[in-house]
Parts: sequence; structure tokens; C-alpha cells
Amino acid sequence: MQIKHIIFLIHPCCYEPLTPEVVYRDNLQLFVECEREIKARWIAVLAERPANTLLVQLGGPEILRDKAIAYLSESMVCYPQSAFPDDGDLAEYYRGLTANVTAHIFAHNLQFDPATATSELWGESFEGCVPGYGGAFAEYMGLQQSPKMRFEMTVYDSRFLSGIRDWQVIQIADTDVEAWLFTCLDGTCAAMFQARRTAQWIDQRRVHLMLDDKRLQICTKQGHTIWPATPWEKGKTEAVLPYDMSLRECNWRWIRSVGMSASAFGEVIAAARITAEDS
Repeated sequence: MQIKHIIFLIHPCCYEPLTPEVVYRDNLQLFVECEREIKARWIAVLAERPANTLLVQLGGPEILRDKAIAYLSESMVCYPQSAFPDDGDLAEYYRGLTANVTAHIFAHNLQFDPATATSELWGESFEGCVPGYGGAFAEYMGLQQSPKMRFEMTVYDSRFLSGIRDWQVIQIADTDVEAWLFTCLDGTCAAMFQARRTAQWIDQRRVHLMLDDKRLQICTKQGHTIWPATPWEKGKTEAVLPYDMSLRECNWRWIRSVGMSASAFGEVIAAARITAEDS
């Protein structure tokens, strides 16, 4: 069997094991409901996938894996496992996971061409593990076509993405990096950079931006502002300043608009430059 398409399902059903008491204590109901909806979508889409689709499920409940096997067959569902290195070496961990996938492909007499195989990313979370592990699999498996991020097949971590109006993707020229732009429910915007064919959690390339310190902010997934250092106040001179961060840092940093139109915000994000780590 020739593998033509791969679905990377990363860390599914993180909230499912939580007790109602924990959900209430940590105010997680939004994410529990989102996960429940997305899980139903995963199962519905898997039921319709052609036989040449390989599902790589990283973690999550085995009952979900078994349901996927019922739809795709045992040979087309891989549940990779690798011991996490004592020294925390992520590159070594990625190599172990990839070797596990390769062994599965070999054991089931499957054919795989990294030059032509397409792939897509599902799972939890949109901002963290999905791009982090998705890019790692793409890099270590040698995929020459970037995996497609399926936002509608992911569970997000950032509460301000609840009820988003729309989103768009900007491909940063001459790189594998994508910028994801969202128009939030309140009309503000949010953007995040994601690498598609590199292991983003160890990617030290730099993203360079020019940001208006009155109209734009850098914040965490929890909404905590980390730039500018102090809030803009009436009477303070408005300035457009350079800002850069590593792609690794982009896993938890959002660019947010607080006083800028969606079109102007898109222009700022599209003007981003990606350079080597020491540039």
C-alpha cells in the first residue's frame, strides 16, 4: 500500500480524563466543550478517509486509536511511543518517535515517498503541541511538502479565540513559516507564527517585526502582555519599534491589535522577516 496522505493527530483528548471538580476549579469548561466538538469531527472525518491515509496518533486514549483502526485498518494507524530522554534532548526524542513511525511503515509493508506525500495536522493545542510536534515529524521524516494546519481540527489554548469571526493564513516568502491571523469576537486581531517543516520548539530562527507601541502588543496565550514593557498612556509619544523573537518563542507569543484595523494589522504581519538565529 502506498501512503499518499498522513494525518498527524497530536495529544488528543487532554481534557477528557479531568474530573468535573477539576474542570470547575480551573474554569476549563470552554476547552472541555471545544474538545468534545472537535473529537466528534476527528471521528467523522476518519470514517470517510481513503485507504491510503496513514494516521499517526501521538498520545491520547487507546480507544480513539482503536476506533481509527476500525475505519482505516491496523496497518494504517500508527501509535508511536518513545522514551523521553533523561537530559530532555528534544531532538533525540523526535528521532525516537520518527524511528517508531518508520518501523511501523516497514513492518506493515507500506510504501512512503517523502517527496510526494501530503499531510495535515490535528490535535491539541493549536498554539503548542500541534505545530511543535507537527513540524518535528515533517522535519525528521523529510517531508518535502508542508503539512497543512487544520485549525478547525484543533483545540486552542487561548480564550480570546473563542467565537472568532474569521481567520487567514499568510505564507512568509521563501520560508516554511506561516502567519495565522484571527479576527476575534470583539473586533481585535491576533496573529501567531508557525514553522511547518521544522521542529519549532528547537527552532532558533528569528522573526523580525516593526510594531506600533500604542496599537499593538505581544501577549501570552493566557493574555498577559509582555510587550511593550509599560502600557501606552495619553500624552506618551507613539512609536513604531523593532521587535524580534525566535520561532521557538512563537509557540507562546501572540501579536495582538488593540487599536488597528484588520487590514493594517495584516500588512504589519505580512512584512515580517525570518532570519537565521544570529541575524
